[in-house]
This record gives sequence, C-alpha cells and structure tokens, in this order.
Amino acid sequence: MTLSSGSVSNQLTMVITELDVGGAERAFVRIAIGLKSLGWNVRVISLWDAGQMADPLRQAGIAVEALGCHGAYDIRAVGRLQRALQANPPAALLTFLHQANIAGRIAAKRVGIRTVVCGVRVADRRLSVRWPELLTKKYVTHYVAVSHAVAKAHQELCHIDPRHFSVIYNGVDHEEIEAAPVTPRHELNCTDDDQVILCVGRLSPQKAPLDVVEAIDELRKLAPESYARRKLVFVGSGPLLSALRTLIADRKLENHVHLIGWRADVVSVMKSATLLVLASRWEGLPNVILEAQTAGLPVVAAAVDGCREVIEDGQTGRLFPPGNKQRLAEILQELLEEKRLLNHAAPKSLEALAIKGRAFASRFSWEKCIAEYDVLLRNLQSAESDASRPPHGR
Repeated sequence: MTLSSGSVSNQLTMVITELDVGGAERAFVRIAIGLKSLGWNVRVISLWDAGQMADPLRQAGIAVEALGCHGAYDIRAVGRLQRALQANPPAALLTFLHQANIAGRIAAKRVGIRTVVCGVRVADRRLSVRWPELLTKKYVTHYVAVSHAVAKAHQELCHIDPRHFSVIYNGVDHEEIEAAPVTPRHELNCTDDDQVILCVGRLSPQKAPLDVVEAIDELRKLAPESYARRKLVFVGSGPLLSALRTLIADRKLENHVHLIGWRADVVSVMKSATLLVLASRWEGLPNVILEAQTAGLPVVAAAVDGCREVIEDGQTGRLFPPGNKQRLAEILQELLEEKRLLNHAAPKSLEALAIKGRAFASRFSWEKCIAEYDVLLRNLQSAESDASRPPHGR
C-alpha cells in the first residue's frame, strides 16, 4: 500500500519527547520507519536529545532533529518546536508522549497545521498531566490510544468525545524474537539451577521496582527451604536505582537481587529467565509483556489498564492487584513451587501459561499496526482536504 499523490500530501512530521531506549520510543521508531516505507515523507523531531533510538531512524533515511530541551517542564519546548515546524511545515503532525503531545498541538496551532494526531501511550491520571491535556485538547484532530483501557481512561479524565479516538495496538517482532539466542545464566549472576524472576524497564515509580523487591523478601517467609535458588534480575536503569540498592542492602538481599543495567539483548535475557514480573502502577499496552509471551516467558503483571487486555488471569499470564506485594509473592510461590516435570523443565503451570501466552501474542504484528496508522492519517488528511474545499459551484 502506498500513498496516492493525487489525494493527500505525504509530508509527515513525528514528534516525541525523547529518543532514549524505551517501549514507547521503540514503537515510535518502528511506526516512523514503517510509514516511510508506505510513501510518507517522514521527519522526526525529539524535544530533548537524539538518543540511541535516533540511529535506526537515520539508517532508514529519516531526518532527525533534536531541540535540546531538558525535562518535562522546559517551557522552551513550544517555541523551539514552533520554529522547527515553521521552517518546514508538514501536512500532518503525529506526536508521542505527554510533553510532545502538549508542545506539538500548541506549536501546530501557531503554525497552522490542521491535522494533529496525538498518541496516548499510558493512562496517566496525575493532575500535572490532566490539566495541560484539558487546556489544549481543542487543538487535537484525533487521538490514537495504545489500548482500549487507555482510550477510556483518557476520554473520561479529559472529557473527550470517543469519536475522536482510535485504538491501534503495538506490534511484535516475532521472527526477530524467535531467532534471538539464549543469554548464558552467568551473565545474569545466576546459575542454571536458579529460578530467575526477571523485571525489564525503567527503574521509576511507575514501574514500582521496590514492590517487586519487597515481594521477593516475602518469598523468604513463604518458602525458606527453596529461597536460595530464587533470584530477581532487573534489566534497566532510572531514578529509583539508588533507592533500589538501599532497599536490597537493608533487606540483605544482595545474593538474591541483581541489577544488571540496560541491555540491548533483552529478548535473549527473557529466554534465559523463568518468568517475568511487571508491577507497574499504570500502563498503556506493555510491549515487554507481548515480547515475553512471544519468547515463551510466562508473565505476572499488575492488573492495570492495558495489562488486562493482554493477560487473561490463569490463561495467558497471572494478574495481581497493583501495589499488593503479599499477593505478588503468593503468586510467585504458586508458580515456582517444587513440582517439576521429568525433564526438569519449568513447572506445569508455567509451561501452560507460556504456551497460551505465545498463542495470544501471535495476533499482534507491526505490519498491522503501521497499516492502521497509514489508513488513519490518509483518512484524516482527506477529510481535512474536503472540509477546506469551497462548496460546489462557488
């Protein structure tokens, strides 16, 4: 499918808050590259710097401009983005993440860009997010939510007509995940006999890594006889790193919790783990869950927002109430109990979750995701063109 040059303009600028490694950033890059392959003339602007995720964009022939802003409250973002858009006004603007959404719609209004699409990636209920959204929603043509839960939450919080929302799920790199090798356990500071509980993501309050450490400490009380083999591995970094280290030391968990920083081979690490835990207080549609399911890794996640759309409790994964460390520990104990298969594989319950999780994740693809963005943008452009055309006979 390609753009019809006779129907809509193909000039598309995509704006994101920053381009460091993260789930939303990786999705943004895949969508940008995919839309370029479908005929859009894509340009990317990062409000902050051009992080690691700028490299694949440039390799795909997409121009990347970094505006050098710093932090969510940098008031220079709107002015700098306005000047960047004025220098090369696009026919349509597609933004990702809260700061880019707000700065993008204000700058677009000033420049006169009439098709403004904002990507809502998480159901963020904080007042600091809600009020800017409320004050600027009139400048948005359409919203794209990453899950139905996110769409509903944002509609209710900001009083937005559901007709102005579409839901487009992220995709999964099935072939790439299938081909990924298994990371040797020693790189995780674990042995082949250990039961490895994996956490992947930014060490931030949203992801609640401290909750997982406390749940691991609870396991010591639930199963002291098997506790020695249970290891928690964090892949990622972030503002809670210091607090995490302090908690690990206070609970004397240095032999059970390992912080290995960010790794590019996350899928390979997943293939070496026993299960994945996502304890987030809010989420959109976590790619890490779909990737883990595709890699055959069972998932235990907090029952928030989009997590409930990709996990059916007891079928494609396990869910626990967000913030409930005791219940998380109980579920981990249930899954890691000593009932083993004859070939020393994972417990039967884990094996069943892995099989059903993989089957569920097979429904998601980047091709489908990108095609839906393409159709949406072309339809919005056509509608805008029709609305601006003089009535027949004038």
